[in-house]
Amino acid sequence: MPRAAIPFMLSGWQFLIGGITLVCAGRLVGGHVAPSGPAALGVLLYLGFLSAAAYGLWSVLLSHNPVSRVTIFGFMNPVFGVLLSALLLGEVPAAGPVRIAVALALISLGVIVVNRVPAKRV
Repeated sequence: MPRAAIPFMLSGWQFLIGGITLVCAGRLVGGHVAPSGPAALGVLLYLGFLSAAAYGLWSVLLSHNPVSRVTIFGFMNPVFGVLLSALLLGEVPAAGPVRIAVALALISLGVIVVNRVPAKRV
């Protein structure tokens, strides 16, 4: 098995075993999984695949890069969350567009500063 496939295998098994465990625990306390139709089942499977792929890619990045350089990209989650909710859902942030723009710029600047390669001193 190629070395790059191991993180994907681990993520896949983790999601499978964790999902089965949670479904069984939910059934024991009276819950049920009942998607309302084929579209709902498709969305459920898509979200499961998307999560597994994201964690697999994250693991691959961590195996090839220092942790400090990879984890800083987690701070981009609010940036994409605000931008995508505005673009796809038409939401308007309660904090106001100027504050949001400044916050997003500062987060992006922080990611750039952390990942910048320092100049060599002579």
